[in-house]
Amino acid sequence: MSVSTRTTATVPGTPQFPGNCTLERALETIVNVFHRYSIRQGEVDLLNFNDFKTLLTEQAPTFLEACDRGRRDYLRKLFKETDLNNDKELSFEEFTIVLAKLTDDAHHISHSEDRCTPDKD
Repeated sequence: MSVSTRTTATVPGTPQFPGNCTLERALETIVNVFHRYSIRQGEVDLLNFNDFKTLLTEQAPTFLEACDRGRRDYLRKLFKETDLNNDKELSFEEFTIVLAKLTDDAHHISHSEDRCTPDKD
């Protein structure tokens, strides 16, 4: 796989993000999804609980269907665990904790593994 050499037109020599790499394009999509929901209510670049709930309900229904995650208090508990500074909003950095859980779940699915037990490694 080659490294992207695309550059921005405004600043010569500065790599454009994303490049031609699959992972960089996936990261851009994650950032764009976060921004789409983080500007609905409250501060820009922060998710309040309602934004968070809507984002996961619309963008991660498969994750929410497994392991009793659909129970009434699951999203509120996940939000509280992820809100590290207890300001009742999630920054992008705090949201990456949720992304790690989503990614781990997707990894289990890719191996047809039980999604509700801890990793064996």
